[in-house]
Amino acid sequence: MGKSALLLIAAGMLVIACDNDFSPKTDFERKLVVFCVLEPTQDMQVVRLAWSYDADIGVPLRPLTPVEVGEAAVFIRQGGNPYRFTDTVLTAADGSLVRTWISRELKPKNETEHRLEVSVPGYPRVTHALTTPSRMYVSAEGVKADTGEGWMRLSSGISNYKVRPGGFYFRAWLVVTVRENGVVNERRAEIPLHMATDRDQWVYPSPAKEDEVFFDIRIIRRIANLLFDETEEVVTKQIITRGYTMNNELYSYYKVVRGFDDPVTMRLDKPDIAFIDGALGVFGAALPDSATFPLSRFVK
Repeated sequence: MGKSALLLIAAGMLVIACDNDFSPKTDFERKLVVFCVLEPTQDMQVVRLAWSYDADIGVPLRPLTPVEVGEAAVFIRQGGNPYRFTDTVLTAADGSLVRTWISRELKPKNETEHRLEVSVPGYPRVTHALTTPSRMYVSAEGVKADTGEGWMRLSSGISNYKVRPGGFYFRAWLVVTVRENGVVNERRAEIPLHMATDRDQWVYPSPAKEDEVFFDIRIIRRIANLLFDETEEVVTKQIITRGYTMNNELYSYYKVVRGFDDPVTMRLDKPDIAFIDGALGVFGAALPDSATFPLSRFVK
């Protein structure tokens, strides 16, 4: 077959392809979306419910089907004790009103089974169980280097876990209280890991599999020099640390849905990954621990 014939066939196939409709959009199947992260230091436990929705392709997506769940019975059983969640409306950080299901009585415990049960009229009952991981006892120590000032090492403080966490999340702040004209003021700055040279931005810790993280003493010293100087009356200079143990589903959800575009907050608006039986979304647990250390332990 000659070259010209091949070109004609290719051109014909192109015309056929252009004449036929093509769309990446698939058939829509409505599913219940559930989001709940148990956190024992909060004054309430919250369950968010919504319907997945059909939408026009584009940015932003425009829902074509209802999103809000109108009626639901929500329980979490801790061991054998059931806690009923109350349908209520809360004010979000941006001032918008958000429909949620809350319980002020449930206090999540570590190393304990918690079973979520959601019943929505006309939809199969959703149940999902998790066993909360062991908590950590966050500790900090100075690690010397052959050259330079070394690091501040934060670790979970645990060598053997009864229920092994799926992930760990550490954060640290330098907090300085200064007396100015007889008034004590607090200055606070979160401690980053390093500077991303390609973006000229600080990089902060994110959830990881490792149960320890290292902060550069040179960066801590740099932040301290910005927060106060030797001419001021400094009352306290402290490093406040916080660590979380996370169950496997929450850690996986974070990494898949949120990990690539924001290392700090969790994305809730596109729960297109299923980490819960019979629904989209996630049922997770994050158990915190905190500790405070004098700055002088790490920076002389």
